[in-house]
Amino acid sequence: MESLKSLLQFLNDTLDPDIGKTIEDCHRRALNWEPVDRLPLVVTYPYPGSQRFQPFPHREVFSNPEKMLWNELVHAFDTSICLHSEINDDLPLTIRANFGTVVIASLFGGTVEQREDNPPWIRHFETKDEFKTIFGKDPHDFSQGICPQVIARYRFYHEITGDYPNLKKCIKIVMPDLQGPLDSLELLRGSEIYTDFILDPELIETGLSLMAESQVAFARHLQQFTTDGPAGFSHQHAVTIKGNILIRNDSAIMISPEMYAAQVAPYDEFVLNQLSGGGIHSCGKIDFNIPEIFKLKSIKCFDFGQSYLNDMNAIYPLAREKKIPLIRYRPVKEELLSGKTHEQFPTGVSLVYDAASFDEAVYITKHYQNR
Repeated sequence: MESLKSLLQFLNDTLDPDIGKTIEDCHRRALNWEPVDRLPLVVTYPYPGSQRFQPFPHREVFSNPEKMLWNELVHAFDTSICLHSEINDDLPLTIRANFGTVVIASLFGGTVEQREDNPPWIRHFETKDEFKTIFGKDPHDFSQGICPQVIARYRFYHEITGDYPNLKKCIKIVMPDLQGPLDSLELLRGSEIYTDFILDPELIETGLSLMAESQVAFARHLQQFTTDGPAGFSHQHAVTIKGNILIRNDSAIMISPEMYAAQVAPYDEFVLNQLSGGGIHSCGKIDFNIPEIFKLKSIKCFDFGQSYLNDMNAIYPLAREKKIPLIRYRPVKEELLSGKTHEQFPTGVSLVYDAASFDEAVYITKHYQNR
């Protein structure tokens, strides 16, 4: 196995900051709803076993700073900084402290568990009384949960990359996954949260307020370690987003638009507003809640986990009207390469294509860019 220093030196010698600026401009123009020759495209693919640098098993990165950084550079989100020059897609080059979804929930006493190569998760409290112990936690005390590990990981990133000036110029250190008020609360409460919306709305209100306050506070604390940008833009999920924070709102697929607007939206807006704007993310079918989400005053973009489960033809006109860019639309191959995707969404959208292999990733990028 190659050493981390050899990987860092390889990237320091080969990364081109001018290419990074071109990629940055491609995303910025599309997300600003400016006319573009093509939409920004990030291609994902299985990592080839023949490559010089190989990723570590995911289970090994959480307790090992060097292995986490290695994997961030070699293969994260099914993309690769290390192989970017061979793919030549519009991948922004970013690294983060990758502890998954559990950071904020761990601060409130949630038990973090991790098995095999799965990301960590929170074992929710078994009873309502146990859950209510979260209300005794200080949302600004970052000595709790895994927050100290997250902070230490960012310090390590800065320390070890200090001797590689070109690498530091080319790669952005970005926020970890801080989830969102509803998702963090659901991690701690479990599925009982959905009956609480009806039977104990005050519990929901108090809990969401705590989650939102903590997310804002920890995000602000971590800003001293991030090198994201340009101004008005940041990065999550290996793509550019508009704004400074991405709220994960996967749990919103389980509640009605009326519940979202009345009980969740005020806390999403608090997070977005306090951090000068940002995006909302959801996996699954979320289109029925998007009209309410788009009413948030501080929303800057919407990020899809599974765009193909949603009615994009209905969402795009609303997004275009409000100038809310749509992140990570996944086109089918034929529509991407024929130009139909660009005809359907001429700007305001970024694309992700999930290639079946490294060779297909190279083919897709080449033919898309030369179309």
